[in-house]
Parts: sequence; C-alpha cells; structure tokens
Amino acid sequence: MDTFKFMKDDWVKEKGGNQLMQVDEYQIVETVVSQNGSATLPVTKRVFSGKVWCTWVNKNKAVITQPFWEDDLEPATHRQNDFHSYSTLNHTH
Repeated sequence: MDTFKFMKDDWVKEKGGNQLMQVDEYQIVETVVSQNGSATLPVTKRVFSGKVWCTWVNKNKAVITQPFWEDDLEPATHRQNDFHSYSTLNHTH
C-alpha cells in the first residue's frame, strides 16, 4: 500500500521553486503481475506511478495542469498574492 505525501487540493511547489500549485490527483497506472509466481495466472493491479498532477494559473491567466514526481514537490503556503487568479465575485463599487 502506498503512502501519499499530499492530498487533493493541497498547495505545493517544486523543491527550490516558487510557483504555487494545487494537487489534482495521483497518477495511478495498471500493471500486470504474476500471482504467487505463476506466469499462467497474471493479475492486473492498480499502483501509484510516482507522479502527482498539479494545476496552477500562469502569468497569462492560462490554466496549466502537469504531472510532477512526488519527491520533487514540497508543501507550500497559499497566499493570494502568489496565485494569479481573479475572483469573478470581485466587484468594484
């Protein structure tokens, strides 16, 4: 069983980087293994690939989603100044 460092919607950044990103999901892949060493009874299992899909908004306001190796990420603190998004509820009176 895999132990994950982050949860969906956690704020992360690449180690040594400053781009604030939000975790979308862990990449799960299917792999074929032999059950009890028997080559005649292959079993398909779902396993963690080591990659985490993250999303952020770049300076051009484009939404980017990209996979990163989990070990290349670290927790980040969400600060509105660092996140290039603009609320649709932001009204000027």
